[in-house]
Amino acid sequence: MMSGLSGALGILADAAFWVAAIDIATPLLIAALGAILCGQTGMLALGIEGIFTAGALAALLSVHFGKGLWTVPLVAAAVGALIGLISGTLTSPLQLPQRTTGLAVALLTTGLCQLVFGLQFAADAPGTLPSGPIDFSWIAHLPAVATLTGLPYVGEFGRAVVGAPPLLYAALLLALLASYVINRTPLGLALRVSGENPSAVTAQGRSVHGLRIGASAVGSALMGLGGSALVLTSGAFSFSQLSGRGFAALMLAIIAGWRVGRTLLAVLAFAMVDAYQIHLQHRLGDPVALTLSPLLPYAIAFVILIATSRSTMRRFPLSAD
Repeated sequence: MMSGLSGALGILADAAFWVAAIDIATPLLIAALGAILCGQTGMLALGIEGIFTAGALAALLSVHFGKGLWTVPLVAAAVGALIGLISGTLTSPLQLPQRTTGLAVALLTTGLCQLVFGLQFAADAPGTLPSGPIDFSWIAHLPAVATLTGLPYVGEFGRAVVGAPPLLYAALLLALLASYVINRTPLGLALRVSGENPSAVTAQGRSVHGLRIGASAVGSALMGLGGSALVLTSGAFSFSQLSGRGFAALMLAIIAGWRVGRTLLAVLAFAMVDAYQIHLQHRLGDPVALTLSPLLPYAIAFVILIATSRSTMRRFPLSAD
């Protein structure tokens, strides 16, 4: 029993585990930030699954047609912004039911992505080039960092962060920017009020519809960017790989109460559980474990979602005000 426990704990000391956790967390965090931005204005981004998939496919096509790796995320973000602009227009000024519209956007966009993929690629998609790491190796030589990276478990995490893809640092910067805008700027206050008390925004001469459409476009751009991050960090594209990731990002944002800091922690916890089950199933080699263990992070997150959804879902009416 002790050997099994030590083997399970040994996964945490494996650098590959932390690298996998970071690769899983990066696209989820970016997409969850988009969901938070929409959620602040009272718009529930149920179309996130389709937008995430569209961003991933846009990244694949961009690489396939020879675009540079720094151009690829911009193309994916533009695709997401276009979908968000359409979705925001349908649900805010046109006042279509946002939950029904969101699910329709998710299904329609995913279906269109499968159609485009089938027309462009007769067989499997070609491999894509993952983004290379930024060289932060000099940080490891700093006295305080060297002491930290020498600790068990924590050190492997630190070394994985130092060698992470550029998109991780972009995701962290986006999280800091989103937190600052939402909590420290007049625009962020207007976004929050448009979700909590739309009439107060109108009384101040601002357009609730304009704020919501803008938040939907920018938030969807982040969702599309998250999809491209998944393709670039993994270096591959498949619909099975994408399936459920968009909804997972939305679920984590809901669990975190639409707070950026809490969402960052929730995403990291989800990614650690997901990476842990991947490493554990390969060590066990049990066919049952290989089948059921991928459900573990989703099952845990779903249970937490059920426990917390009552307080976090009150701001979302069936249609926009």
